[in-house]
Amino acid sequence: MNKIVLASALYLALATATHAEISFAQELKQGCAKVKTYAYQGKKFYDQKQYTKAIEQFKQQASWSGFCLLNEDESGIRMKQRDVELAFNNVGLGYAKLGKAQLARAWYLAYPESSMSQFNLKQLPTPQNTKQITGKYIQHAGFGEWNTLTIQQSKNNYSIQYEGLYMGARSLIYGPNIGTFETSMPLGQTRKIYRVNDCNIDISFDFDAKLGRRALLKQSGDISGCGFGHNVSANGIFFKG
Repeated sequence: MNKIVLASALYLALATATHAEISFAQELKQGCAKVKTYAYQGKKFYDQKQYTKAIEQFKQQASWSGFCLLNEDESGIRMKQRDVELAFNNVGLGYAKLGKAQLARAWYLAYPESSMSQFNLKQLPTPQNTKQITGKYIQHAGFGEWNTLTIQQSKNNYSIQYEGLYMGARSLIYGPNIGTFETSMPLGQTRKIYRVNDCNIDISFDFDAKLGRRALLKQSGDISGCGFGHNVSANGIFFKG
């Protein structure tokens, strides 16, 4: 009797895994097949000066271009790295038209070595130092998704909220791993060290004459002590949007 139960459980597990593989392959092929449509629709809205609608389409183009490039053996649809860079630059161009230069800069800088990115970065206005650190800071997490650091000012301090992602090889369909934390910093300061268990995250803010206002994060100590999902971290440069 026990052997029958175990055999049934094994069959169910294998069947579930097989179904998941089929489902992933189907969703992957469907998503990749829409990339050209996203690009076409985005350009149509862009030419009509409907830049917000164009950005929505270009973001889908950017996400799926990168995802399909990574998974092209399964999708059967061939992509090139230039396709991904073009899609990201399309989003940046849309934001530039809306006067949101910092968001445009962040999308271009997702692929800073791209000749398109380098050209378009030079077309943006020089960043202005407002000395105001409140707002949302972003860092590309992969496939057009972004880690975010949000700073809000209250009467006595700044509240700091971090939302991080790990975009794995199947994350656009199955979802990313996530990690969050919240802390505060006194008004007038530009550095905070967040500590929990044996995890330390150094948060500082500065202004770069070429890149604008930034948040710099450095994570150290026991990474698992932060309580983040697998492979999620709080490191690197975040650009104010």
